[in-house]
Amino acid sequence: MQIHGEDTAEMFEFDKVLERLEQHCRFPSSKQLAKNLMPESYRDRLRIMLLQTDEYCRNLRAGAYFPDFLTEDFEQEALMLAKEGSTLTELQFANIRSASESSNNLLKYLNTHALAFPNLLLASGEIYLTDEIIVLISNIIDAQAQVKDNASRELAEIRSDLNHKRREADKKFRSFILELKKKGWLRDNEENFYNNRRVLSVPSEYRREVSGILHGKSDSGKTSFVEPEAMVELNNQIAELEQMERMEVMRLLRELTGNLRPFSKLILQYHSFLTEMDFIRAKAIFATELNAHLPQLEKNSVIELHDALHPLLFLKNKTLSKITVPLNIRMDQEHRIVIISGPNAGGKSITLKTVGLLQIMLQSGLLIPAKESSRMCFFNHFMADIGDSQSIENELSTYSSRLVKMNHFIRTANNRTLILIDEFGTGTDPELGGAIAETVLEELNIKKCFGVFTTHYTNIKLMAESLPGVQNASVLFDLDTLSPKYKLIQGQPGASYTFEVAERIGTPAHILQKARAKVQRDKLKLNTMLAGLHKQKNIQDLQHRDLQLQKEKTKQAEEKYLRLAGKLESKMAQEAEKREELRRFADLGRKMNSLIEEWEKTKDRKEVIRKFVGSLTAQIKKKAAENTPGKVARRREKLIEKLKAEIREGSLVRMLKGKQVGIVEEIRKNDVVVIFGNLRVTATFENLEPVHNQEEDVSGKK
Repeated sequence: MQIHGEDTAEMFEFDKVLERLEQHCRFPSSKQLAKNLMPESYRDRLRIMLLQTDEYCRNLRAGAYFPDFLTEDFEQEALMLAKEGSTLTELQFANIRSASESSNNLLKYLNTHALAFPNLLLASGEIYLTDEIIVLISNIIDAQAQVKDNASRELAEIRSDLNHKRREADKKFRSFILELKKKGWLRDNEENFYNNRRVLSVPSEYRREVSGILHGKSDSGKTSFVEPEAMVELNNQIAELEQMERMEVMRLLRELTGNLRPFSKLILQYHSFLTEMDFIRAKAIFATELNAHLPQLEKNSVIELHDALHPLLFLKNKTLSKITVPLNIRMDQEHRIVIISGPNAGGKSITLKTVGLLQIMLQSGLLIPAKESSRMCFFNHFMADIGDSQSIENELSTYSSRLVKMNHFIRTANNRTLILIDEFGTGTDPELGGAIAETVLEELNIKKCFGVFTTHYTNIKLMAESLPGVQNASVLFDLDTLSPKYKLIQGQPGASYTFEVAERIGTPAHILQKARAKVQRDKLKLNTMLAGLHKQKNIQDLQHRDLQLQKEKTKQAEEKYLRLAGKLESKMAQEAEKREELRRFADLGRKMNSLIEEWEKTKDRKEVIRKFVGSLTAQIKKKAAENTPGKVARRREKLIEKLKAEIREGSLVRMLKGKQVGIVEEIRKNDVVVIFGNLRVTATFENLEPVHNQEEDVSGKK
């Protein structure tokens, strides 16, 4: 999407949205992506960007596991590696190893969960799984980013000799310190390093008493730094071994750099991959902060927003514990242009800015704070005229500048253009400006572009009623309190409430009477009628809200009744089973008593046994008949049918005889995908039971 005008995006405060987004980025490179984010030109690429953020966001909301991939920035290391003759340091190799581990772990996870993250997997590009980089570095560099002692046989021998010499030197040095300390020939700091040599801190007056090489004095001259003569040769040997160690370490680092150079392209791809994933993560976190979602993306031009919020206003109000009134607006082929009218400070401009900012966000790959049921499309051109557009550089007045923009809109606009104009037609003589505004509206409507215009002009409101493709809308205003309701209604124009507001704030009656006399009768009548319509609309809204509250209470009562009825039915079924069990036990007891009496009375006990066996066989046959495959299958089907009616996507469930509560993510025929904490489990309906107590969380705790 091309945004016309250098400062248009800033007029809609898109730069402030990017500042908030940047705060969630962890890499310098992903922060730069946030700073430079602008609407995407390629629709297929934009759709993938949105789906990637949506996949990550859904995973965040579910609280499911996702591998972390935070590493130190390694872009410079990757670029250096590609240059012939370069040698990387131990820390740089450690950063590359960490990046390789993170990339491999992330790629393995995305491949394993390709069904859940098909679009995130696309971010991996040409990266492939390999442990070779990790192995090559780990053979030389340890976990503390130091070259290992066993990185080479030569280094192992050098470090072994060096450690032996250092222990010997330390032992001798400590003996010198003890000896000179007894004589009082040492300063409190006792020893020091001077020119990379270990020296004693000797008071200058005792300098000649200590045999050794003078390396220097303190600034005051009161302390001399002396290397004991007996230590010189040993220190020389240590210095030589240290030099050999540095040379061997450098040789190993140079060799390792050469071995890794064939992987320089892959390591650069690691950087791009992790940068992109961190940016997607930031967009997903920002979306959860805004309660943003991915709307339905339509091929045809349409804007249908349900419960949409201006993101910056929402975040500001959230910090102040204030409610942000959501926006509902629909623009389609039948009503492409919406003319919003109403009183000042009633919410016209914020409505226009919300539509514009959400469109810019969407086409920049960001989810928008609106319900998932919202529908949006991708526009090719985005044009706007809001605020004071006076041009000092070109010596244009505000109105002249607006006319220049209007000319550009008319020349450029088409059916894939979104135009947003605040205070349409203002800036010059109302009658002349209104006439030009009518003509501009007609021309833009012929172009079949989409637009949101705010205005106070009556002629524009009247024209919108008769012009196909254009629709009036207004912002509600409470006349009793003289306060805006920030709610948009489509289908009717709004009144300016000029006289009502003036009267309420105490403007003298005779002034208002004279003013009314100067206003054309038809215009005054229209405003009075519109004010009455708005008042009636406010009353209807209150009644509708009361009705909705009552409906919600009725629904809650019905749900509570159904839950209690279900529990009662289940309890009654259990009681019936218990009664049947007791009846069977009682019947069996009676038979046993009869059998005992008959056993004691009769001499033909075989007959008694035959009767008992016959009775037992009859019971077994009856039970077997109840558990035939057909009857068991019918009972199972009935149970599954009942569970399907209760278990839906988003329902709370638990495994049979289990305690942990999970959330149903997806239903596939007779299989149900459930998220239990960090686990995603696939189970059949009959192995699950619905959880009706909403106070239980997904951890199974109350």
